[in-house]
Amino acid sequence: MPSYTREDLIHFAGAKSYHRGVGYVSQVSGVTFDGRTVRGTVTGTHVYRVELTPTSRGMEWDCDCPWAEEGNFCKHAVALGLVYLYDSEHAVEVPRAPDLRSYLDSLGSDELVELVLAAADDDPGFRRRLELSAELAGGLSGGTGARARVERALRIDDFVEYGQAREYAGTVHQVVGELEGLLERGEAAAAEELARHAITALSGQAGMVDDSAGHVGGAAAELVEVHVEACAAARPDGQELAGWLLGLQVEGSGLPELLLDPYAEALGEEGLEAYGEQLLGGGFSASEWTARFLRSEYARVTGDTDLLVRVYGQGDRVYYAGIVEALQGAGRAEEALEWAFKGLREPGMPDPRVVDHLTRALKGQGRTEELQAVRWEAFERSPELGTYRALREDTPEEGWAEVREQALALLRRAAARRRAPHFPCTLVEVLLDEGDADLVWAAAAEHGCNEGQWLRVAALREKTHPEDAIGVYAPMVAAKVRPANTGLYPQAAELARRVRDLYERLGRAEEARAFTAGLRSEHRRKRRFLAELDRVGLGG
Repeated sequence: MPSYTREDLIHFAGAKSYHRGVGYVSQVSGVTFDGRTVRGTVTGTHVYRVELTPTSRGMEWDCDCPWAEEGNFCKHAVALGLVYLYDSEHAVEVPRAPDLRSYLDSLGSDELVELVLAAADDDPGFRRRLELSAELAGGLSGGTGARARVERALRIDDFVEYGQAREYAGTVHQVVGELEGLLERGEAAAAEELARHAITALSGQAGMVDDSAGHVGGAAAELVEVHVEACAAARPDGQELAGWLLGLQVEGSGLPELLLDPYAEALGEEGLEAYGEQLLGGGFSASEWTARFLRSEYARVTGDTDLLVRVYGQGDRVYYAGIVEALQGAGRAEEALEWAFKGLREPGMPDPRVVDHLTRALKGQGRTEELQAVRWEAFERSPELGTYRALREDTPEEGWAEVREQALALLRRAAARRRAPHFPCTLVEVLLDEGDADLVWAAAAEHGCNEGQWLRVAALREKTHPEDAIGVYAPMVAAKVRPANTGLYPQAAELARRVRDLYERLGRAEEARAFTAGLRSEHRRKRRFLAELDRVGLGG
C-alpha cells in the first residue's frame, strides 16, 4: 500500500499542478510497483516516464518533462500518484516490477550484448552514452589520439533539444571524470593539454544545445575547474596559456565561461603581463562590452586602480558606482567623493549606490548642509518612497515640516500628471507609509491608485469612517466574483465579511443581512463562492 495521500500530492505539486494532473489520469499507463517505487508512463506532449518514491522525509519523484527537470513536482507525477492511489483503494492489483538485475544476471554474454544493442537502436541518447563509454574505455592519455577521442566525444551532429541537454551534460561529466583520473595518476601535463582541448571543443558546440535548464553550463564549469587544477600542477607556459585564454574569451561562445581570476596563479607574472599586453594593445577584435569587461577584470586581478578607473570611465555610459568603489577600496576617499559628485550630476535618475556612498561620506564628515542637498536632489530626480524616507531620515527634526511640505507638493504635481489612475501612486504610498489616514484618503480619491493601495487606504479609513471603507470594499467584491475566476473567491469572501462587519459596527444590522443575502442570491449558481461565504461566516 502507498504511504502517501491526495493531500501529499497537493502539498508537493501545489493546487495548480494538482488540478492539471487530474486531467491526465486517463493518460497513465504501464503502472508497476516494486515495493517502494511506483513507475508508469504518462502521455502528454510526449510520452513521459514517471517515478514516485515515498520516503521518511516526504517524496522523491522523477519525470523527464521540462517542468520536472527544473525540480518541480509535475502534473504527470500527480496523475501517476492518483492512479496508484485509486487502484490501491479499490483493490485493483498493480503489477510488481520485474527484478531486472536477477533477469540480467541470468542471461549469457551474447544475449546481453544483443539486448543492449537493440536498446541503443531504439534510444539515440543511450547509444551516445554507449559510444562515449567505448571511446573512453581505455582511459585518456596524452597525444593526438586522445585529443581526437575527446573531440569525438563532445561533437554534436544534430541540434540537442531541451529534453536531451541533460544527457549531453552527462557526456561532459564523463570527460571531466577521465581528466580527473589523469590528475590522480600524476599525469598533470596530459590532463592540462586535454582539458584545454576539451574546453575549446565544447565552446564550438555551444550553439547546438538548448541549455535553458543550465545542465551543460554546470558540467562546463566543472571542466574549467579541472583545467585550472591541472594548470596548477603542470605549470604550463604562461604566455601560451594567456594567448589561448584571451583568444577563447574574445572569439569563443561563452560556454564555458572563462574568467581571468581563476587562471591568475597559473599564468604567473609573465603570463599576466603577456595577457595584458595583448588585451590593452588592441590587437584583437571584440565588442565594446566584451573589451570593457575583460579590461576591468584584468585591472581588478592585477590591482591596477588607475586602469580600472580609466576603463569604467570610457564609453557613453560611465560606471560611476564602480569607479567610486574602486577608489574607496584603494584608500583614495577624496577622489571617490569627487567621482560620486560627478555621478550625481549626470542626467537621468542617479545610481542609488552613488547616492549611498555620497551620503555616508558626507554624514561621516559632518557636512550636514551638503548631505541634505544631496538627499533632496536624489528625491527630486527620483521621487519615490525610498528616496522620501532617506530625505526624512537625514533632515533635522526642526526643519522636516518645511521640507515635507515641499516634498509632498512635488509628489502632488507628479500625481496630477498621471494618465493611469488605476496604477500605483507614489503620493498615496508615501502617505500610507506615514499613516496619515485623512491625507491619504483625500489623495487616493483625487488621484487614484491601484487595488492593493486602495485596500490599505480603506483599512486606515475604516477606523474613523467605516462607511467610506464600505464604498471601497463592496465594489471589489463584485469585481472579483463577476469574472467567475474561482481563484479570486476567497479574497472576495474576506472582503464581503469586512463589509458585513462594518455595517454592524455602524448599527445597521439590517443592511448587513441584506448585503449578504443579495450576494448569495445573485451568485447562487456559483457553489464554490457560496462555500467561501460559508467559510467566513456569511451563511444563508
